[in-house]
Amino acid sequence: MKVSLIITVLKVLPLLLLFSSLTGCMRYLTHDRSEVLLDGVDIDQTLRVAEVKMNERQGKLGTSLPLWVIRDQVITPDQGKQISRLYFQHVDSLQKKFDIWHLTWAISDIYRLGNDSVKAVIDSAYRDASTRAAKIEGIADRMVNGDKIFMGDAHSGGRSFARKHVVVPGNKKYLQSFEEYKQE
Repeated sequence: MKVSLIITVLKVLPLLLLFSSLTGCMRYLTHDRSEVLLDGVDIDQTLRVAEVKMNERQGKLGTSLPLWVIRDQVITPDQGKQISRLYFQHVDSLQKKFDIWHLTWAISDIYRLGNDSVKAVIDSAYRDASTRAAKIEGIADRMVNGDKIFMGDAHSGGRSFARKHVVVPGNKKYLQSFEEYKQE
């Protein structure tokens, strides 16, 4: 039974990958940071949104996404400290590989795209994230520990989440303020 299931999966997997590429499942991923930087993003307000959302979702599916959606933006050392704190506050409560993958991916991108000062303040989170992603293996390990940095919203679901949790005053596609988030 187990061998036949493996054979079936191996036969179906190429079809699923082909379907994925044709439907644009990961159509918003890029390796070019200029394609993902949001003009006017307010990371400080966005981190306030992230903290509230992560505390509300503590350990539940989606806990990691508020940090994942800002992983490719420019982060200051003070913001990096806050991100590292949120990482360690929540990572051990995550039960789904999905959330561990996305949170470790967020830390990896922030670290690898950050300047030396940002790297210094999130170094311990990055080392922890790298180890956790390696244990998950597969795509999580590749996104976190691979040579290429995968940036962007990935797919429509990621883009929709970003637009409801990232503060970009003046860009009507995104939240305008932390206060707007609290009202929703």
